[in-house]
Amino acid sequence: MRLLIIGSGAIGTTLSEAIQGMEEIDIFYITDKNEDRAKRIAKECRKAKFISHTDESVKAHLKNVDLVVEAASQEAVQHYVPIVLGRGVDVLVMSVGAFADDETRERCFNVARRRGGRLYVPSGAICGTDGLHSASADVIDSVELTSTKGPKSFQDVPYLMSKGVDVNDLKERTVLFEGPAREAVAHFPKNINVSATISLIGIGLDKTKVKLVCDPRCDCNTHRLEVRGVFGHIVCETDNLPFPSNPATSYLAALSAISAIKRIASNVWIGI
Repeated sequence: MRLLIIGSGAIGTTLSEAIQGMEEIDIFYITDKNEDRAKRIAKECRKAKFISHTDESVKAHLKNVDLVVEAASQEAVQHYVPIVLGRGVDVLVMSVGAFADDETRERCFNVARRRGGRLYVPSGAICGTDGLHSASADVIDSVELTSTKGPKSFQDVPYLMSKGVDVNDLKERTVLFEGPAREAVAHFPKNINVSATISLIGIGLDKTKVKLVCDPRCDCNTHRLEVRGVFGHIVCETDNLPFPSNPATSYLAALSAISAIKRIASNVWIGI
């Protein structure tokens, strides 16, 4: 099996290191706008080969890969995913917040249906998506997500800056946002991909309720998922350790991608 990884940040780097030990994967290509960073990974990982991030280069290599992993940004999803799916190649998307945009979501989903490329979205930094999947087979009354993170995770967020909020000045737990998932993804694109994931599984971006909390004493990223419906009641809480190099991202998000790649490569899925 051959892969193409788009993105060489915290998650892309972790994936590259994990792939070294996967017997099912022969080689993988890696690309990024930050070519120096991608080249460094290609130099350090024996299975890796650097390619340019230009459309021509990516398109030329799609015929040689079985799976593309997006680990870059919502903009990368909007640009590359339709291209990949349009050539019948499977793609795993990490920046699922891109699908909060109706046009992007419908375009990608429709291309996947028409052209045969599969679109995978791992569970990411949250647990309980399996139960939510099952519950969605009948009526769900409510889905609520409360995410609590430390100040480092909310640095330089334009939405907060526009409201004059400096998270470094906070002395106690403070609710930074409360509202529908669609708005949460728009205002905090680097912080709350999990809200888009549970929205797509459950009752949609406008009905899923999200609360974002900043806790100056918090050293982990906590997600509390609560679901109510005809099935009963689910409460699931996950305490994630963040990447040291990227506090806005939980390490579990990278592990979920590694797990998904292993299952895709082995053609064995348990607990779907």
